Amino acid sequence: MLNMPKASSTAMDRLVLWLGRSPTLGFAVSRVAFAAAATWQASAMFSNDPDFARTLSLVQAGIWFWTLISIAHQMLTPPLALLLRPMSLFIDIIIFLTVIVLCEPLQIAALACLFFVAWSASDRFGRGSIIVLALCLVLAFLARGYYESWASSRHVAEVDRAIDGLTVLIGCTIAAAMLSMSILEKRLISWSERLQAVGLSFQKSLPRFVVEQISDLMAARYCALVWQMDEGAVHCEIIDAEGPRTISLPDRQNDSLLGITPREAPFLYSSQTSRILLRSRLGILRNEKASHLTEAVLDIMGPGQGVSFHVQTGELRGRIFVGTRHGWSPAVLLRALRIQEGLELFLERHFFFLAWRERTFAEARLALSRDLHDSVLQTLAALRVRLVTAIHGLATIDAPHQLSELRAMEELVTSEQAHLRRLLNTTESIAGNVELGREVERCCRFIALQWGIECRLNPIDHPMTVLPETAAEVEFLIREAAANAVKHAAAQHITVSLAQADDEILIALKDNPGAQPVKRESYTGDFELQSQSIMKRLGKIGGTAYFHNLSMNSLISIRLPSSLPRSPT
Repeated sequence: MLNMPKASSTAMDRLVLWLGRSPTLGFAVSRVAFAAAATWQASAMFSNDPDFARTLSLVQAGIWFWTLISIAHQMLTPPLALLLRPMSLFIDIIIFLTVIVLCEPLQIAALACLFFVAWSASDRFGRGSIIVLALCLVLAFLARGYYESWASSRHVAEVDRAIDGLTVLIGCTIAAAMLSMSILEKRLISWSERLQAVGLSFQKSLPRFVVEQISDLMAARYCALVWQMDEGAVHCEIIDAEGPRTISLPDRQNDSLLGITPREAPFLYSSQTSRILLRSRLGILRNEKASHLTEAVLDIMGPGQGVSFHVQTGELRGRIFVGTRHGWSPAVLLRALRIQEGLELFLERHFFFLAWRERTFAEARLALSRDLHDSVLQTLAALRVRLVTAIHGLATIDAPHQLSELRAMEELVTSEQAHLRRLLNTTESIAGNVELGREVERCCRFIALQWGIECRLNPIDHPMTVLPETAAEVEFLIREAAANAVKHAAAQHITVSLAQADDEILIALKDNPGAQPVKRESYTGDFELQSQSIMKRLGKIGGTAYFHNLSMNSLISIRLPSSLPRSPT
């Protein structure tokens, strides 16, 4: 199995990556730095004039009130956050452009803060908002020639150095944000490329592999995949602090988790509100009321924030829920869309490789069928002809024992021919389920002919319908166990019992002690079956087998799932 990239775990990496996920943290740092610089600059301008003492206090209070309100409204949930964010961005643009025009010492700091304003505006309104902001900035620089800038009557060296230091801090925050954006972009690209290279090389179920990889990528508190194949039953695979597991959900919760429209749109959710944030088919950011969804997420995955996106490839469709803090940033929706595209591409390649492998095996089986038809089946046909000739030759001789033995051999050859044709027939596929009891009863008759022993099936209380693959697996296991009993224990009588409990099939084969029974004192109880062929076959399908020493008999018990996977994935 290929090693997929995991999320960084150090505090510095988490800080840098958080700066790139949204402008919230970087903008908050820049606002505080700009507010401190503006406070010191106002103090340097008005502290020497007692008439402006009250004005200075009001200006400083206004600066910090604006800073705190701008930071606090980022924590609000929709729809209030969507309503206040455009107003806040508009006020920020006016304040920073005014500072650029009228306050020369704070011009560079204000320009740096406009970077985060442009980032937030592009998240909220698209890239066209950056063009509008650039035009406003050009007009502000043109207006500088018509106004006299505000400046202090005397320059205070400490204040100038402090403002320069805070400006450098804002610049470093911008550099860190841009670096983290690049790291996130490269991480998503690397994750998607490595995911495409996996193909079929993982030794676990496909849903579990998907939730593990997305959980590692996003350093998520939990990751859940609610999915179904075609119109079949809905399943839920989840990984959280308790580890990966599969859970069953009631239909009401399944409908709530999968019934979001538009279905293909990623959305943000939180247990603190009944609304979700998403983009419409036209790309417009909007909020929707989805109380049933948030209640279902709260019941299944617990409180907190998260992002969800739709997955549909081939027969599989579902929705992934990832528990991660997002701050209602539209940038998270874009990253979720990138992850969705990479995951759907992986699933398309996976199902393509799966179909290609099945087709390759089918063609190989067809070639083997032709070869066997030309060799083994023709050999069996020739053997049958020779047996029939021998039977006709002995018809005139009084040898009833030899005739019955030859007729039994002819019936065995005929049954084996029919069995081989059924196994090698690739043109007619079996649709639906088969009745397991009837298939095993036919298998017992074949074993009796094959080994010249008595083999019977105990009566079954109720019919057991299984997939054709499961019935074939049961038949192979019974034939192999019967062969071991005859060869190693000289068994002359075998009784087969079948039962179905929950999602498992139970098989028991009991035989007689043979010509030389083992002494009672040498019986050691129950232990794992030593047949390598049976244990290897059971290991691939998740079954078990044990050998039990009884007083005068031996018993082999086999347990296997009733619904075997069609592929090892």
